[in-house]
Amino acid sequence: MNIVKDKNNIATILQRIQNLPALPTIADEALRILNDKNSSKNDVVNIISKEQSFIAKILAIANSPIYGLRKEVSTLSFAVFILGLKEIKKVVLALAFMESFKMVKDSHFNPEEFWLHSFIVANLSRKIAMDLNVNNTGEAFVGGFLHDFSVAIIHHNFAEEYVQIFNLVSQNVPIESAEMQVLGLTHYHISKIVLNNWEFPEILTDAVANHHKPSIAEIDKKLTSVIHLADYMTTYLKIATCKWDRDFELDESILDTLQFSNLTSLNDFMESYRGFINTQTNSIRNFL
Repeated sequence: MNIVKDKNNIATILQRIQNLPALPTIADEALRILNDKNSSKNDVVNIISKEQSFIAKILAIANSPIYGLRKEVSTLSFAVFILGLKEIKKVVLALAFMESFKMVKDSHFNPEEFWLHSFIVANLSRKIAMDLNVNNTGEAFVGGFLHDFSVAIIHHNFAEEYVQIFNLVSQNVPIESAEMQVLGLTHYHISKIVLNNWEFPEILTDAVANHHKPSIAEIDKKLTSVIHLADYMTTYLKIATCKWDRDFELDESILDTLQFSNLTSLNDFMESYRGFINTQTNSIRNFL
């Protein structure tokens, strides 16, 4: 039976979303450090030290083909030095979210595949932004990593509704329609509400909430288009895909926004990333 039948039920769902817990402490600290231009190496190391599992994961990331370093990174201080403070802060934020939103695998949700997709889209967003000379490469990584985090929010905090959505999708109901039937809103709406409540920068909130339709982004269409393209690329190339992207359609407004001459040139561009994604996928699986 579907949950949402009238405006009162939709209001109840909205209230439950508004009442979600505050951003977990370690993720909140990581976000604060990320946004503070004056934060230091010691600030980052202090956060990492609170979660011993972070150290092993950061060393694994530093030594993986993701960065292609020639020297072995064996200590945390060297990892911070060799990757740079900006890069390590983004990695810490991603790990903090993984730690804060630990999820159990079930027949409807696979956390490892979810985080793999999140990391792939994050790294793709960063690389695309760099390759196309788009500003805000840091925001591209973070926005890419968080682009579908509201799916995890639904799974964790709205378990019954999540199963209902999943079952509707299994009956070939489009995902957005299934979410509207059950919740009265989509996971894009939930992203915006939750990120606003957590006081994320507006540029990130807007990009994450509109990553499926960058043409309606209000703050930075280029950034949103980069994240959209990175997410779409996993579907197009059929690598590190997400079930929630089953009905993903390309927003062709990104052709003009990112200055592609036509769909053929965009398809060639995406195809050129196949090796990059394969390498990233194999590397990321090793530390999830």
